[in-house]
Amino acid sequence: MNAIATLLGNLLILVPVVAQAPAPDLQRAAELLGERAEQQVREGARICQQANNVAAVELLLEVMQQTERRTHLHLAPAHYRDICWEALTQITDHYARLRVELELKKGRDPRVRQWCAELLGIYGEAGFAEVLQKALTAKESDLVRWAARSLGMIGNPSICKQLEPVARHKDEYARANAIEALARLDKATYLDRFTAAIAQDADGGVRCALLGATPQVCPDRVEALSTTALKDTDWRPRMQAVENLGKIKTKTAVDALITALGDGRPVVAARALRELQELTGQPIEQPGVWAQWWKDNRESFAFPEGRGVPSRKSPTTVSYNGLPVDSDHAAFLLDKSVMMQQQLQSKGMAKEEAAVAELSRVLELLDEKITFNVYNYEETLDAFVKKPVKLTSKTRKRALAFAAAPSKGKAKDIWLALDTVVADPTLDTVYLLSSGEPDIGLYVHYNRVTRHLADLNRFYKVTVHTVAYTDSEWFRDQLQKIAEVTGGHFEWLK
Repeated sequence: MNAIATLLGNLLILVPVVAQAPAPDLQRAAELLGERAEQQVREGARICQQANNVAAVELLLEVMQQTERRTHLHLAPAHYRDICWEALTQITDHYARLRVELELKKGRDPRVRQWCAELLGIYGEAGFAEVLQKALTAKESDLVRWAARSLGMIGNPSICKQLEPVARHKDEYARANAIEALARLDKATYLDRFTAAIAQDADGGVRCALLGATPQVCPDRVEALSTTALKDTDWRPRMQAVENLGKIKTKTAVDALITALGDGRPVVAARALRELQELTGQPIEQPGVWAQWWKDNRESFAFPEGRGVPSRKSPTTVSYNGLPVDSDHAAFLLDKSVMMQQQLQSKGMAKEEAAVAELSRVLELLDEKITFNVYNYEETLDAFVKKPVKLTSKTRKRALAFAAAPSKGKAKDIWLALDTVVADPTLDTVYLLSSGEPDIGLYVHYNRVTRHLADLNRFYKVTVHTVAYTDSEWFRDQLQKIAEVTGGHFEWLK
């Protein structure tokens, strides 16, 4: 017996002990979520995500409801909300998700209810369709908009009748989301209505957004619908059509793209050129050469296996802080926060002085074919003119006087600037200059700024180029992500 006991004891020593992971400390999470530093709040959100239960979701939702600074030492509430949002998207427990559903159903804050509607779409559980359906009758159009979008993501055809009135909604975002959702949920009944709206809806942004959904909703009709959309009177559906056709390896798609090289909007023609180069692998630059090359090679042409690399030919246009100005409908956004009073070492002058000097140089070089606007932004946004104007000697002088206004705000709201300017259907390109990441606003971290910018841009197709006057790598990353989500480019100056 003693020998057996000794043997068993030795075996126990060899067998590793599997320690049970300690339960997440939600009391500690609550303390961390109330701290000032983002790093601590992130740790609190991580603990809640690990706990993955109702109590954890309640802690995260409490932060999402905050709209005022806790103390003057704390950051703006959006910094903490954006952190907690990320944790909420990762919740997997069904009962924890039901707490989000309850907030949509019973909550009083329309904005938080909108975010809960977004989350239910991300979760994708069919059982959430009922509460989202009820949200379709809300007074707040943003909530209706996201409820409709989430219903299309969830895929429960039983609620189509409730979506039908929203497909006639006066708000273009809600209307487009409902039309798309109906086609996703019941193609047999609603697909023809979806395709008809691409051609007939009164709003060019709606036509654009629906056309952008065709690769998922009706992939067999993408080429035909996109080819027709190249004749749309609004440049946005034409841009979306070019993007769609660039992903289709057919000779008729190449036919259509070569036609688009002559589009009246330079940015649409430029996108058609890029898509042709990537689709065919040919580095041709001139539209006339493309037409002749295709005439000579169409019959025998075989598409390459992968996508070609677009030509890297240096643009012949003016550059703004190292970024080409190749649009004829552009806006320049200038940071007017207190950070712009700091020195820009690479220029040997204050950042705000350097920003105006660069704008002055660019406007002097641009010809009078461009339509433009200038915006100064900090906590608020001010426009040089209500609607973009043609560049003339007089408008140039007035715009530069406007841009030279001294910095007056302590903080900057980049989301407000983007949300306002991108939604101008006459603009196709935005140059956003900033001293760093957003300080305040509805959204501040790139995870939420880019999510909502991408959603907005389904309707507007605006390219946002960003310029950072900062050495901070974190700030630069934020601005680079904003550019990337719209297909724009990023530059920074020390």
